[in-house]
Amino acid sequence: MKTAIRLVLGFSALAVAGCSQLPGANLGKTFYAEPYLAADHGGPGFTGALASEYTELGRNQAKMVRWMNATAFITKAEQAEAGGEPQPWTPDQLGVNGDASALYQEVVASIAENKAERPVECARAQAMWDQYLTVLRAEAAGAKCPLTSADARAMLDEAVAACDPALGPADYVVYFGFNKSNLTDNARAVIDEVVAAYGSMGASAVSIVGHTDTVGSVQYNQGLSERRANRVAQALVDLGVPGSQIATAGRSELEPARVTGDGVREQLNRRAEISLSQ
Repeated sequence: MKTAIRLVLGFSALAVAGCSQLPGANLGKTFYAEPYLAADHGGPGFTGALASEYTELGRNQAKMVRWMNATAFITKAEQAEAGGEPQPWTPDQLGVNGDASALYQEVVASIAENKAERPVECARAQAMWDQYLTVLRAEAAGAKCPLTSADARAMLDEAVAACDPALGPADYVVYFGFNKSNLTDNARAVIDEVVAAYGSMGASAVSIVGHTDTVGSVQYNQGLSERRANRVAQALVDLGVPGSQIATAGRSELEPARVTGDGVREQLNRRAEISLSQ
């Protein structure tokens, strides 16, 4: 009876997933997906951490009764647990376009450069990348997902920052879209945290430094970095932080969180760093 139920669930998930079925999904694996996900998987080093992370992503899909998609993550977990190194999906594999293509190169480079020193953190960065693409594809297909692409991107950015040692030591970091200075929902959430910390610690000074990636001239990026810093400052003022206690500056593209060549879109460099002091 249990096998029959799994068969029904497998076909049901296939129908629900439709065009959003993930690479490596396997109908046959839906028969043992449940016991596999109920067990702990992992091991030492980068591949062991990958096995653990992909198992958890499989569990998340199973909770949504998306067993076919769960098997795609199980396939990756099995490969990693056997000592192999499954590669992060490319945007083309999932039919995702836009900024994801440029971001892919940045994420892959960050993982490759740091996985030996920070295996657990970089394994999570790879898993969060695959999760991000999965959510983007689901949204494009009109499928309901408990995780929005904005939330998935925030989780990805946090994971990449932990993997990559080049990030600056600022207390808080707000990230921006390419060539933009407007505040996203994630940026406003960080600003809310700044305001709360400002009040709880009795801070008397706030420093905001804006930065850009290397696309565009240094002169143009200087203005963009200043606009980013000023936009964050205005948001803090709007929430009650006295403007007299806020200092802003722009550093153009001259102090990157991640060093790149000229003309490279780099999410981690499009930022404003916020520091509090008493």
